[in-house]
Amino acid sequence: MITIFCCTLTICPILAIIASLMPVKAGKIFISVICWLFAAYGIAQLQFKNFMGNYISIKASFDGAGRITEFVGQFIMSIKLEYWTLLLAPLLTEIYTWKRKYKKNDDLMIVLGAIVFALYMHIMTIVSVTNNKQMDLYQYPQYIPKALQEFGLSRFIYLDLKSINQKEELTIIMPVASSTPTTTPANNEEELVVHRKIDDMEWKEALNEEKIESIRTVDQYLMQRQISDFNDHTGMFEDMNVIYIMIEAFDYMALDEELTPTLVRMKNEGWDFSNHYTPKFSCATGESEFVSEMSLVPQSDVCTPNQYATNDWPSSIFQMFKNNGYDTYAFHNWKDEFYERRTIYAHSGCDVYLNYDDQNYHTLAGWQSDKEMMELTIPEYIDSDRFLTVYITSSTHFPYDSSSVLGDRYLEEINKVHPEYPMNVKRYISKAMELDKAMEYLMDELDKAGKLDNTLFVMFADHHPLHTPLETIESYTFELDRSVDMNEDRTPLIMYNTKMKPTKQTSVSSTYDILPTVLNLVGFAYEPRIYVGRDYFSNVEPLVIFANGDWVNNDGYYQINADQFTPFKDKELSDEKIKGLNTEVQNLFNISRMIYKENYFSKREFVTKPSYLD
Repeated sequence: MITIFCCTLTICPILAIIASLMPVKAGKIFISVICWLFAAYGIAQLQFKNFMGNYISIKASFDGAGRITEFVGQFIMSIKLEYWTLLLAPLLTEIYTWKRKYKKNDDLMIVLGAIVFALYMHIMTIVSVTNNKQMDLYQYPQYIPKALQEFGLSRFIYLDLKSINQKEELTIIMPVASSTPTTTPANNEEELVVHRKIDDMEWKEALNEEKIESIRTVDQYLMQRQISDFNDHTGMFEDMNVIYIMIEAFDYMALDEELTPTLVRMKNEGWDFSNHYTPKFSCATGESEFVSEMSLVPQSDVCTPNQYATNDWPSSIFQMFKNNGYDTYAFHNWKDEFYERRTIYAHSGCDVYLNYDDQNYHTLAGWQSDKEMMELTIPEYIDSDRFLTVYITSSTHFPYDSSSVLGDRYLEEINKVHPEYPMNVKRYISKAMELDKAMEYLMDELDKAGKLDNTLFVMFADHHPLHTPLETIESYTFELDRSVDMNEDRTPLIMYNTKMKPTKQTSVSSTYDILPTVLNLVGFAYEPRIYVGRDYFSNVEPLVIFANGDWVNNDGYYQINADQFTPFKDKELSDEKIKGLNTEVQNLFNISRMIYKENYFSKREFVTKPSYLD
């Protein structure tokens, strides 16, 4: 509060000085415009958090605005009443300013006094920031919620604008040894562990010859990370086809034994990752997709997959499968309206990408049918000997509180089973029923082609249902309490194959972990150190990283705004370990950022094709 107070008392005299240099009427208009803009910006931030799940930077807002353009009416109409109270401040200022009579005052001493006062308050701001050990955040506000909380709206706007053209100085704290702790293998038999040994000679030579300091930093940091061991799941699904499905707003509310039996069967007969988190980012679907395909931390102040679409991505899921002789496909039943999928896939090793513009979809009011997407796309890959197919679905996309074709399609059936449910939940389930029929059709067609038994399905969410009150999600999630801990962002992760043993996987996991886990399951030679996530079945301890700097592991969760670690039942962590994990999280944010800005993998493609040692 002291920092925010100092920030405010820095900008107020500056604005007053600017206004005083103008004619009286112009000065009044200037102050009015500034006050209304501040209030509007505050409301926009609060509503973006309410509507899309995150605050947003000015740079990323261009992409964010594009995503809500189609729903601008709902965006405005759903602004909470308490948000509108921010308009009281400019309204009262307006009344006071225009009722009061001013005389032009050209007293130089008053102006100088205001300058001195503003400078003094700025110095006090810096002192406060330094004392609170927030200088890194002050210099570059990459944890947006934390920056808003610590510095207030006015200073955050200044820091956010300044960062647009600011040259970053990213700090990496190199640990003496790997700060990523290990866990005991599931079989508890150390002698059965086979270590994954990788020849680093070419990497070390490249490091020694490298002149660009940031690339050297990435080299050094990645090389010191832990190499996960082989485990009893390594190669379990070798040579199998993989269908990798990111499901729009996939949530526990979509799992209903009577209404979505295919989804429930896949969960019950497959691997149910019951402690899985889907961190939300400012670019929502696009960045969750990016994380699932690259396993890197998105850059908080841009829409990462759009900003870096033309980078080289030899570490992507597409290229890794292509390197191992698979045909690679991706399909989406909408246009590339929000994200540069066609561009980034072209740089990621995807052989075929088809979206709404490429195929003859029946255009529906609202979002398109996932079942129709399966009908149109299965012929593209069904005859391939080995394939990776990535689907980005859309049927379950909001809105749920207004009528749409898919939202209303199965209401009669739902009313027979759950007549007491509120309409927004019924519409969500109706959309999920279309998804369920899509999965049923997909499995039937694979079965007819004799390929179902040889296919691994991986199904995960991009985020929980947005623009849905958390209270609603809590009330209609029956498997866990969504109101406690970090459970708002708990979503289903299902892996399914007809021959696997049904298992509930209870360790913590996240979107970051899906790619390295799949690479291990199909038995590819891969470099685990270049991915933020880890193979779920490995000896590396899990760490879920959220966009605001929060994190979760098997012991509990840390919230950066409160600077507080909350242990799970019967768990505890030392202050030293918490500090180490905070450092690791900051490092992974910054290393990912360096990788993007330097197009790192274009210079180190060989690390994505590691040579294993005996």
